[in-house]
Amino acid sequence: MRRTTLFRLACSTALVWLGAARPARADDLPPRYSERWFYASHNELVEQNVDRLVALIQRAGKSGYNGLLLADYKFNILERMPPHYFKNVARVRDAAAAAGIEIIPAVFPIGYSAGLLAHDPNLAEGLPVEAAPFVVRARQAVLDAQPAAHIVNGDLEQARGDRFTGFSFQDDPGATSFADHEVVHHGKSSCRMQDIGKHNRYGNCRLSQRVKVRPHACYRLSCWVKTRDLEPANGFRLLALSTDPGARPLTFFEGRLDKTQDWKPLDVVFNSLDETEVQVYAGVWSGGSGTLWVDDIAIEELSLVNVLRREGCPLVVAAADGGTVYEEGRDYEPVRDPQLGQVPYAGEFDFGHDGAPIQLTAGSRIRDGAKLRVSWYHPVAVHGSQLMCCLTDPKVDALLRDQAQRVNALFEPKTFFMSHDEIRVANWCAACRARDQTPGQLLADQVRRSLDILRELNPRARVAVWSDMFDPNHNAVDHYYLVNGTLEGSWEGLPPDVLIANWNSGKAEASLRFFAERGHSQVIAGFYDGDLANFRKWDAASRGVRGVVGFMYTTWQNRYDLLESYGQAMRGDGDPSK
Repeated sequence: MRRTTLFRLACSTALVWLGAARPARADDLPPRYSERWFYASHNELVEQNVDRLVALIQRAGKSGYNGLLLADYKFNILERMPPHYFKNVARVRDAAAAAGIEIIPAVFPIGYSAGLLAHDPNLAEGLPVEAAPFVVRARQAVLDAQPAAHIVNGDLEQARGDRFTGFSFQDDPGATSFADHEVVHHGKSSCRMQDIGKHNRYGNCRLSQRVKVRPHACYRLSCWVKTRDLEPANGFRLLALSTDPGARPLTFFEGRLDKTQDWKPLDVVFNSLDETEVQVYAGVWSGGSGTLWVDDIAIEELSLVNVLRREGCPLVVAAADGGTVYEEGRDYEPVRDPQLGQVPYAGEFDFGHDGAPIQLTAGSRIRDGAKLRVSWYHPVAVHGSQLMCCLTDPKVDALLRDQAQRVNALFEPKTFFMSHDEIRVANWCAACRARDQTPGQLLADQVRRSLDILRELNPRARVAVWSDMFDPNHNAVDHYYLVNGTLEGSWEGLPPDVLIANWNSGKAEASLRFFAERGHSQVIAGFYDGDLANFRKWDAASRGVRGVVGFMYTTWQNRYDLLESYGQAMRGDGDPSK
């Protein structure tokens, strides 16, 4: 009996020893990140896009991904979609289910708001034009900006050698900038900017001067450009800066140029805010090789172009002496810009057209020759096409609720992803200013309302959001783009159960720890069309930070060549680059 017991004990001990001696396999260990997502933005109305997305989902499933952050502009306008769109979505859902991947739909485009503005372009956040001078001629009130804003020698016809007169600053005349009398858009000369990187250590070649403007007015800054073998082709800027010591940018614009192209007009629209002078620039930053010509630089004040008409953006037409405020419908016909938010598509804005007219009614109290002061609000586009919605208008919340209901019915998601991101214009319209809150407080209130919508609709669903607008180490700061006031405190609108998609790679550790200390779980949004070094950087920063549960392969360029390598790294199967 004793011998049998000893034998069994010895066998048991040997099995334990053998098990401990066997190296642990990757399948035995928990993955480095439990949430392994990838990002995809596809127009699922197009069959070929759905084919590519299904193939991508199949690849991701084989590589261990378990979440797909799916963005589709059509989620904003589902009520306009034909039946075959929903058949395409069903294909995507089926592919994701077969691959074991959760679809996480992106909703609530607060920041990149074209999908909301497609329903009502008047919901754009508006900057104020205050008391613009108008005069009545032939029963129509027209802008009477005297003296008009003007760029001295904007046609570039006057130069002393290669230095253009009238400009307070010109980079490297005779070395990178030249008066060209052969290649011109108009007149007898243009400015040629050539092989900038060879002669300027910063790659800069610019023309600049101060221009007098009227405070709180809307202006268009424009020029014509031509290129030949220009590298890089994305460095041209039209820029207007405030002249205070902080030199706040009033424009955020990059010219969309080809490497080689004929003359092309470029323009950017801005509000002068409280400035009486602005510093304007036309030229190249971080240039390299090749040639660019610029000609006919101009500035003009705009009248009621893309005028916004909602309660929070009132239009006021008053006598110049301030004694009488005239009535729309009684003294002048209703003012509308028919191209507002319709060019080239619904929800997108173009400023290259005439503004809305102010036409007198038959019984108007306004007489020909009368001087008026007209105030209104207009949107501004950032980086060429980005428009923001108002943070406080209840119609925005109604649109968000409708979108959430439709997306919820389509996907029955376990997780929603709120697209509050890079909100670059805020707290200018009368509705926002009437709250007497900072932009940070306005955003905190807005995100609370957004969360209420989702939780009422689908109480069991998780909610995730981009990190940047709630991160004091990133964009939740003062003087962010054209936000009127500080965004500090915006994070107070996020309860701890909201999952943060953190993309602040510049201050990764500080940002991760900030949200961890507030009790949030986090998914790292990495890759950004780089390489595996991005993963290693983020992974190192997240070590020791509690609640970092996931990583998302995030691409804006539809680059999925490293999808498998990132999947391996997320699982913790060793460094796939070695």
